[in-house]
Amino acid sequence: MTENVRSLAVRVLRTSGFVDDALAPVRETVTDARDRALLTALVFGATRHRLTLDTIARAASGRKTIDAGLLPILRVGLYQLFFLSKVPAHAAVNEAVEEARRTAPKAAPFVNAVLRGAQRLEGGPHLLPRPGLPPLGLKVALWGKDEAERLSVAYSHPEWLVRRWLGHGWPVERVEAICAADNIPPVVTVVGGSDIERVSGDPRDVEGFREGKRRVQDETAARVAPMLAARPGETILDLCAAPGGKSAHLASLLAGKGLIVALDVSPTRARLVRDSCRAFGNVRVVIGDGRRPPLGPVFDAALVDVPCSNTAVLGRRADARWRLSTGDFAKLRPLQDALLDAAASLLKPGGRLVYSTCSLEPDENEARVAAFVKRRPEFKADPEVRTDPAGGVGGGYAALLTPSPEPPSESHRS
Repeated sequence: MTENVRSLAVRVLRTSGFVDDALAPVRETVTDARDRALLTALVFGATRHRLTLDTIARAASGRKTIDAGLLPILRVGLYQLFFLSKVPAHAAVNEAVEEARRTAPKAAPFVNAVLRGAQRLEGGPHLLPRPGLPPLGLKVALWGKDEAERLSVAYSHPEWLVRRWLGHGWPVERVEAICAADNIPPVVTVVGGSDIERVSGDPRDVEGFREGKRRVQDETAARVAPMLAARPGETILDLCAAPGGKSAHLASLLAGKGLIVALDVSPTRARLVRDSCRAFGNVRVVIGDGRRPPLGPVFDAALVDVPCSNTAVLGRRADARWRLSTGDFAKLRPLQDALLDAAASLLKPGGRLVYSTCSLEPDENEARVAAFVKRRPEFKADPEVRTDPAGGVGGGYAALLTPSPEPPSESHRS
């Protein structure tokens, strides 16, 4: 390895794409398991805590703005100082200064001054929450008296998103618990059939993983496919299948005695579905627009796991909170409605649906299902399951839509 772990972390953080995609090939170049773990912790930690770290950097430097090219170096250094207990402070500072000397020599004294100044902020009455560690006392308050600003800076979430959640009428305690959960590194869960197993080591060492019979999936997401209660011999549709985890889960639940049709609009993402389902012979991948699927009403059940804001999985998707914008919610609602209507049109009489998201937003969840039932009163929603992120596990929403025992009123008949 020609670069040390901290330099690699800075290099990943300087990329403009998704941090997961940028990290994966770099991590493969690191042979030592402990170095790989540190690299992962630095990249994801600096990404999750970005707003907090940038606010500390500004407080320590006395500047309102800092050159964007230096922020990745400062974030990696500050994350080690404030959020990692096993990295010596002198190592964090020295490596950051050396990285600055390599890439921006004139800025090395400034980087040194910021990190030394940040250390002098410690030891006061203002408590900075830290996942897995006691809160850290600071001599200065990084946030004002407003609760939204406090939660935003202390837990590194966009302020507009925190205000949105408070605007839903959610208690401050719930919003704070969600923000805190988003900063906990996700637990690794391996799923196969009805088994859900947390693993502490490499999931590739779990029996059946390398063959594709078991795969990594969030615990909350792993509870969605079983809600369909797929029965042997049934034909099941996964309308928005990529990357294929839920299709594979459905296939494993059927144990080869049925058919899964997995549809996705993107040929590239359809290949991901094929890879995810390679161990199962009862999955057929179809490329098509889920709003106008090239299929007929032949399905006993359908899973509609729609594109959404991802606000329930901001801990697992480290940079999603920084990519989300206020206008995304309104853009997604028409797509979510169209996909749900399309899936319903492909069911046999008496067929059932599961609508799911990895969102916390009522207008992506309960409101979409309520609007669907109003359009299609032959369906009822029961149960509806809502889960907040907690303890390294993501949140989400899922509703089972089954034929209603009540006939549609005359106003809904053609």
